[in-house]
Amino acid sequence: MIQEPTIKEKSRLKECKLLAEELSTQLHLAIPEAKDEFEIQKQNLVNWLESIENKLGDGKNIGEEKVSKLKSVIEKLQVQAALAKAETEDGLKEQQQKIAEGIQKLKQEVGSIDITTEEKTERFTEEVNKKLDDFNTKFDLFRLQLHLGKEEAKEIWHEKKKRITEELRELKSKLETSEDFASENWDVFSSEMSAAWKHVTQAFKSS
Repeated sequence: MIQEPTIKEKSRLKECKLLAEELSTQLHLAIPEAKDEFEIQKQNLVNWLESIENKLGDGKNIGEEKVSKLKSVIEKLQVQAALAKAETEDGLKEQQQKIAEGIQKLKQEVGSIDITTEEKTERFTEEVNKKLDDFNTKFDLFRLQLHLGKEEAKEIWHEKKKRITEELRELKSKLETSEDFASENWDVFSSEMSAAWKHVTQAFKSS
């Protein structure tokens, strides 16, 4: 008997589809619109970090010392994401860099949590890592847009957009077939999705 995908698997697939659509929309924003959307995503990051900080609670499942370190990293990233809109190109680049560094630092701290004895903690770290990856992907695309979206780089940006569009189209095509997969095939399907996402993100980075 074919086993239906679990609620967790369906939820992640829904998140992947939504992110792919958001990236497709973001990809075609003009520079002024991309700058405005960057500010919106900064605020989304601040709000999400606040919710994660609240979930840490008293830290009984993680340890007070680890919770203290996590909260410190979260607060620093919140400060960076809450900065006012940059008025110069250099200021914008600095904000992008600091946010990217903060996301990586938080991923490192979350990755060092001991999850061997607590299922609830494992779910927490998995949730945080996936969401950080999603934010990182969006901010990577902003970096690329604002770096290559200038008049002098228009031709390079056109080719880059074409490649990313093709990668996203392939990814969304794979995601559309997700309704047919059985839960027992999740590991294989998940691996294929990870490879497809890697192609998309590599297109962002090879600038």
